[in-house]
Amino acid sequence: MTRDIEQRKRDHLNLAQEKALNFSISAGFDRWRFIHNALPEINLHEIDTHTTFLGKELQFPLLISSMSGGVEESFNLNANLATAAESVGCALGLGSIRAALENEKVRNSFLVARKNAPTAIIMANLGIAQIMGSQSMDKVSSFCSDLEANALIIHLNPLQEAFQSGGDTHFKGALNAIKTWVHEFPLPIIIKEVGQGLSLDVVARLEGIGVEIIDIAGAGGSNWISIEGERLAADQRVLKQSAHEFANWGEPTAEILENLETDQFVIASGGLKQPLDLAKALALGANMGGIAGPLLRHAMTGDVSGTIDQLLVWKKTLEMAMFGVGACTINELIGNRLLLRKID
Repeated sequence: MTRDIEQRKRDHLNLAQEKALNFSISAGFDRWRFIHNALPEINLHEIDTHTTFLGKELQFPLLISSMSGGVEESFNLNANLATAAESVGCALGLGSIRAALENEKVRNSFLVARKNAPTAIIMANLGIAQIMGSQSMDKVSSFCSDLEANALIIHLNPLQEAFQSGGDTHFKGALNAIKTWVHEFPLPIIIKEVGQGLSLDVVARLEGIGVEIIDIAGAGGSNWISIEGERLAADQRVLKQSAHEFANWGEPTAEILENLETDQFVIASGGLKQPLDLAKALALGANMGGIAGPLLRHAMTGDVSGTIDQLLVWKKTLEMAMFGVGACTINELIGNRLLLRKID
């Protein structure tokens, strides 16, 4: 089983770089434009992109979203991403820690993140199937303690599991399991999708059981149904062909934000492809943005300086967008839809 997980993680890292396996629909940010303010009445040096998350200060509200862990390749990937997060002052989400919980030999592919990012916000990550199944709360808590994690992400991925060879499709009782972990786990719990999005109904149900932080992870970036479909063997041709029908299944990220009303802390990931998308996501109501795909290739090849430069471009673009609309602080930008115009 461990070898199967390791091969799946290796396939995920390789296939996630294939643009053909991305959504052909956009996340929806291209339908929004900022209204230029020629009289911002602020000075550029006064722009402040700092924000607070999980009780710690970030240089700017960006999360390097969960990618992988548990295979040889992911040791260097997580090391590089952690170094970059520490350098630029953003948050880091790790891939699923399931492999580390089941195999002591791969623990270091996760623990290296804290070694390389001693002050950064780092979040562990585990699928809802593991929360409901074999992984005890004490065991997960112990590993999170070794990692010095600031929070635990629980990811929801029903259709990814359904199209995954040997996937776990037992989702009955998931909401109640989340409620238990929210109230009993020693770290903050973040609930996220993996790219099909959290609908308004699901967000409301999560808020109703006490979930305070969500990552909507909408459609528009990598499509994990398509990725799992690509991995299916030839003798699973019916399931493989069915996966093609779901190439654009999901809730686009910007559309979720446009209609979302919640008091939760909202992370917007899924299809943020251009640096200006981060500023748009914040203006649409997100508290933070998340990206993965735009960083994967640089981080996988060991180009740490290139990864850092990419992140700095996202930070600088956010700063310049704030100057361009006259928002001096992040709080002045978040949820300020008057700064945007929707393109029909």
